[in-house]
Amino acid sequence: MSTLSYGIGHALGTITREFLRALKKPHVALESQPKATPHRHQLPPCLPAGLVDEMCHVPAIVRSKGVDLNHWYSVNTREIQKPARKRRVKTAKAEGQVIPGRLGSLNDLICPVDASAVY
Repeated sequence: MSTLSYGIGHALGTITREFLRALKKPHVALESQPKATPHRHQLPPCLPAGLVDEMCHVPAIVRSKGVDLNHWYSVNTREIQKPARKRRVKTAKAEGQVIPGRLGSLNDLICPVDASAVY
């Protein structure tokens, strides 16, 4: 198969696909006036307003199972316990002492340069 025959086949396939798509596409007719939809009336609530307000303020578990929320709260909650001991802060024992693994302060590392020792 040559490049020319592949290109011709691809072009014919594309033309055929677009032609069939144009035939299958339904024609859209423009409406001169939009259709008016009738207003739907909402049905009144089945429950009286007082009962709906009560249901909004009382939790469902209280209404359905009769759970006492004060008792449930006291059983299922507790105060946070304070930690048993405080953490110790690691500090150097003395100000001049160097802790192994640490270099120390920058002032201890930099020493004055003796001018006579320089060539």
